[in-house]
Order: sequence, then C-alpha cells, then structure tokens
Amino acid sequence: MKYLPLEIANNLMEYWSLILLAQYICSAHMDLRRRNVLLCFCVNIIGTALATLFPTDYSLVACTGLELLLTILLFSKKRLSDLLRFLAAFALWYALMLTPLLFLDILMPQILVPIFPDHSCTWFGLITDILLLAALLFLGRILRRYQVILHFRMGEILGSIALGLFAFIDVGLILFLYHANVSPLTHYFFLVVFLGAFILSTGYFLYSVITARMRVYREALSRSQTEYLQLQMEALQDTKEQTEQTQRMRHDLASHMTMLQTLCQEGSYEEVRKYVERLSQDTIPLAGGILTGNKVADLVVRAKMKVCEEHGIAFTFQGSLSGFDTLEAPDICGLLSNAYDNAIEACLSQENAYIHTKVSTTRNYTVVQIVNSIEKKVSLRGNHAATTKTDKKSHGYGIDIMKRIAYKYNGSCTLHCDGQEFSLKIVVLT
Repeated sequence: MKYLPLEIANNLMEYWSLILLAQYICSAHMDLRRRNVLLCFCVNIIGTALATLFPTDYSLVACTGLELLLTILLFSKKRLSDLLRFLAAFALWYALMLTPLLFLDILMPQILVPIFPDHSCTWFGLITDILLLAALLFLGRILRRYQVILHFRMGEILGSIALGLFAFIDVGLILFLYHANVSPLTHYFFLVVFLGAFILSTGYFLYSVITARMRVYREALSRSQTEYLQLQMEALQDTKEQTEQTQRMRHDLASHMTMLQTLCQEGSYEEVRKYVERLSQDTIPLAGGILTGNKVADLVVRAKMKVCEEHGIAFTFQGSLSGFDTLEAPDICGLLSNAYDNAIEACLSQENAYIHTKVSTTRNYTVVQIVNSIEKKVSLRGNHAATTKTDKKSHGYGIDIMKRIAYKYNGSCTLHCDGQEFSLKIVVLT
C-alpha cells in the first residue's frame, strides 16, 4: 500500500507517453482539451489503484490496455484508424524504451535497482520514463509553436509495428541464448548479432522516417522556388512583348497622327472617336488585371487569376499588399502560390466556384484572408488540413511551408472551415 503513489505515478507516465507518442508521432486524432486530460488522469489513477490493490500477474497491463482503449473510444475522431496508430505507438514505445531495459535486465541485472519489492519498477526505468515524457512534452511545444504535425503514414505505421515485433523476437532470442548450453565464443557471436540487428533496424527505421520528411519538404520548397523563377520568366516575356508593342506603336505614330488630322479636317469626329478607341485596344499595353501593390505578388496573383479564368472559377482581390515589400521575393511566392494552389485544387470539381482574397493592414501587420468554396467540410486538426491527394507521401507540405514562412516574419497561418467555405488567414509582420 505504501508504494501505491509511486505505482500510480509510474503507470501515469507510461500511459501519457503512449498517448503523446500516438498524438504527436503517429498522428492520432485525439481531442486533448483540458477537460478530457483531467478525465484521462482520473481514469488512469483509478485503474492503477484497482490493479495494485487486487494484484494478479497481468492486472496492471490489462488495466493500462483498457484505459487506452477507453481513451480512444471517448476522445478520438477516427477510432478505427487510431486503434492502429496506438498499436504503432505501443510498438515504438516497446522498441525504444522497454527493449533496452529488457536487454539490461538480461545482460547487466545489477544496474536495475528495484523500487518495489516485486521488481515491477526500477530506478533506471523510472528515470527513462521521466525523460521520455519530458521529451514528448517538449516536442509537443515545439510542434505547436511551429504549427507542424508529423504525418505518420500507413507504411510507417506498419513499419513501427514490424519494428516492435522484431524487438520482441530479438529479446526472446537473447533470453534463449542465455539459457542455451553453447560455447562462450558461440554465445558471444550470437549476442553481437542479435544486439547489432536490433540497433541497425531501429536506426534504419528512424533514419528513413526523418530523411523522408526532409526530402519531401525540400522538394515542396524547391517547387515553390521554381514556380517563382517561372513567374519571373513569364513577366520578362510579357515585358518584352509590351516593349515591342510600344515600339511598333511609336513607329506607326506618324501615320496615325496624319490619319487623325485628315479626319478632323473633314469634320468626321465620330470616326475620330472610333479610330482612337480601336487604336487604344490594338496598341496600348494592358495593365494585366489585378494590381496588388507589390511586384512579386502581382506575378503570382495574375498567374493564378489566369488559371481561374481557364477553369471558370470566380476570382476577386481586394486590398493592397504593399506591406509585403519587406518580405523576400521567394517567401512572397511561397505564401501566395501554395495558398492559391490549394484553393484552386479545391474548386476544380465544383460549379459556381469562387476564390476571394481580402487584404487588410494594421499598424504593424498585413493580414491576407483567402476564402474558397468547398464541396464538403474539411476536417481540421491542430490547425492542419490533411492532403486529399492520393500520393499523400509527396504532398500535404504546402500548408507547413506557409506556416514556416509566416513564423519567419513573426506571424501566423490559421485555417478555418465551416462546411461551405474554407478560409486561410495569413498574418505577417510588415
């Protein structure tokens, strides 16, 4: 009974480590508001107390499993997929936390000083649990600060489960090796093989997950920068065409003036008016539509407006982006291109689709709000909308890029969906 508080604290840390692993790493859809967190605390404390007061061989494990299952059923928006994600979280926790403890228990049991008489918890295990929980809480704070969600896709979920199974088999093989009657050389050889296989498999899994994130993000950022260069090339081409058109107009100016003078002498003023209108349409370069107040933004907005016209999407722009003059050109392109690309993609399959942009300025900030029509409500979690494209591994990073750029300028990027419209709000310090 005197060890009950420590038992509750230890089980509570393991319980929340699994919850946070699933939420942050495996992209579980848990609603962890303050009220729900307090309820989870109560459920876990009651379950641990009952398992400790009425101990059996597997009572604590069974209670923890039931608590996790109850948490999913109560607070998850996608219960079936989150069951699989919790399996992945448990597999990662087993491979990264419990497996090293089991190795130490087999190889160097003197290190694991027990806290409880039944050896159910050791000081080494308690310290590692505290460090893991602290690391997960710190990771959650970083992810919220940078408005990022780690997307654990199906292949990585299955890879996590496979890693956990491999770690379980590896522990069993080492345990079998220690009870087998083999020579010291054979014992040492297989021990190195089993430990090396576990270290290599774990390292390779973590390396593959990290490099995949970095590669896809760099590709998305590169696409944004390439689009900016393409827009610059198109702008140069337009400028060249306008210059040539102006030169032709100057070349023909003398003949046009002669014609106008002749018409005026004849008193054909109506013909003069028509001739001037026709001459203006044929020779004067057009401004090109929307002017945002920023040259780089003009390139992006005009290009996206042209795409909208081709697909019958109503496009409006209100306000001035003159405050964007303090932003770097690639960042302006990254913000607006990704925002409009997502909006256009959502509107392609709709009738009477629209994209409205409204810019407002305060004393220190420029606020850009882009609203587009939608067919069905988009599910948002953690200020993030999952990509609807089939190739989810290579997409879904446009919003992350916008958030990082906004944060670079002490701003934010927030999403909202009410079932009829999807709204993106970009705020940057200008």
